[in-house]
Amino acid sequence: MIGRDIRGTRDVASMRLDPTYRRLAEAYELPDGSKRVYCHHIRKTAGTSLFLSFLALGGEDPMAVWQRITSARLPRTVSGGYAFASVHRRLISEGAYLYARAHRPVEEQPLPPRTFTVTVLRDPVARVHSYFDYLVTGDSVDAPGHVAERERRLAYDGFDGFLDRVPPRHLLTQLHTFSTTLDVSEATDRIAACSSVFFTEGYGDGLAELANRLELPLAVHRARVTGGRSELTRAQTDRLREMLEPEYELFGRLAAGGIGRPSPS
Repeated sequence: MIGRDIRGTRDVASMRLDPTYRRLAEAYELPDGSKRVYCHHIRKTAGTSLFLSFLALGGEDPMAVWQRITSARLPRTVSGGYAFASVHRRLISEGAYLYARAHRPVEEQPLPPRTFTVTVLRDPVARVHSYFDYLVTGDSVDAPGHVAERERRLAYDGFDGFLDRVPPRHLLTQLHTFSTTLDVSEATDRIAACSSVFFTEGYGDGLAELANRLELPLAVHRARVTGGRSELTRAQTDRLREMLEPEYELFGRLAAGGIGRPSPS
């Protein structure tokens, strides 16, 4: 416990006093006056691809930049004058970066003022089907982060067994990210409050619009394309669709508020 407290104190000091990250962060100013970009990263919606597009801004191989982040004591790095951070709650809340991302629900991640927020959404059935295949196949060997074995066991005996045991936070991840109580109204309001929202189904156009708004040369970088693709029966698709009704209600409300939606599965 004492050792953890000492490390925590040292980490806070490093976050607040490190001149490199502070100096870089002070220089960033996006066209709308924001100082940084934070992504509410939802699994299997192309969030990792978006992360790599930002990591490539410094002119390096974005996978190498990502590897530096995951291997560092504090998950952050600098590439070509751009500072990046990932996952660490306190590090992200300090705000000394151009771009950061985490899978954390919005209410559990404090953000400093003048943070441009972005999220990428996906047709719920397509997202969960992709998530299942991802658990079955696992990560590619060159990916810096890997899915935990205990999570992979959710899919060990096929899709029906997966649906029997998958927790709501994994099944309804898009809703849960914006409301841990799975309140559709709350999630609708929080998504609508994001600076930028686009969909996996129109990812290229969404990235181009984001690049234009931020005045950054973001290019498409694909990542974590799952190797194996399973086939669902009509009964499995219908069951999944029924289980995902809260997310479809969410998407309907977003569309009614002017935030476009993907084609239904």
